[in-house]
Amino acid sequence: MRFKRYLIGLLLSSAVMATAQYEPQAWNYGLTSSKTIGIEAEVGFGVRIEYAPNCYTTYMAEYNRSFDFGDTEEDLSFNELALGVNLILFNWYPTTITAGMGYVGNNSKLITEDGDDAFLVISSETFNHGAQIKLRALHQVAIPIHIFAELNLKSLGNDFHTVLIGFSYDFNAR
Repeated sequence: MRFKRYLIGLLLSSAVMATAQYEPQAWNYGLTSSKTIGIEAEVGFGVRIEYAPNCYTTYMAEYNRSFDFGDTEEDLSFNELALGVNLILFNWYPTTITAGMGYVGNNSKLITEDGDDAFLVISSETFNHGAQIKLRALHQVAIPIHIFAELNLKSLGNDFHTVLIGFSYDFNAR
């Protein structure tokens, strides 16, 4: 019984603490740099747009380009598109921890060659479709500027999990 009261108190206090990650109706634009966990000689860069209809939810669309700097003859560079939604887990202003999920697609050749660890992937001739889970730490540096670190776990396989760092800018902030 005591544990239930403690759990209810914890949930209520975290609901009170979860005030905002962005202002309602905010549009944020950002730049990212990424590192794919499974491909050793790869680094990526990307752009994203985020929309927060309320203080708790953020919808994201992002494009990332991964570059292969390896010594192999085959170029393993690829393009990636993602759509998703993030919700607040914890908020210690000015830092917010969010988690979410969404769609991810890329044109990598690795999935058709080594797709043993992929658990949810649909491949066409030139594009691979899957899902991703996002975990993000977002910190407000100044009123319009946020920096973030993000972990993306993708159903396309272990080679495509990514760690991102970046910043976003809110052009509507005052």
